[in-house]
Amino acid sequence: MLKTWLLGVTAAALAVSLAQALTPEGTIKKIGRLVGGLVLLLAATRPLLQLEGLGWNTFAPAAPAMTVEEAGQSGEEVMKTLIAQKAGAYIVDKGQSLGLQCEVRVGVALDGSGWPVPWEAEISGAWTAEQKKSLSRAVEEDLGIPVERQSFREEGT
Repeated sequence: MLKTWLLGVTAAALAVSLAQALTPEGTIKKIGRLVGGLVLLLAATRPLLQLEGLGWNTFAPAAPAMTVEEAGQSGEEVMKTLIAQKAGAYIVDKGQSLGLQCEVRVGVALDGSGWPVPWEAEISGAWTAEQKKSLSRAVEEDLGIPVERQSFREEGT
């Protein structure tokens, strides 16, 4: 059991390390570090969650067998969800720093190299023309979402 656990942690560490080496700099790399840390934490604690007699195994039901393709797809979906959440939180925070309250939905798509990136943003709230312009510029410069893929819906005016 110890050998299997150690091999699992080592394999997870190698996979995370390789993913980090191949990830482009910027927001994606930061999100990749978070996901990688979660993967390593899961790999390291998995045996503890399966121990019989401690009552912890109810938190870790046996996962159905998965093919490599299915595992890759679910990992990609997790990455897309995390990127959408982090990008949305960034836009909300940026809006607050500009003095406005807004709600955001971020769409994620694969870029030319196959990495998920923020693709579009739907922003709703109330703002002045200058606040909207500043927020739009920040979204384009910091997240790489051009103005053409940003939609603003004004509410509460």
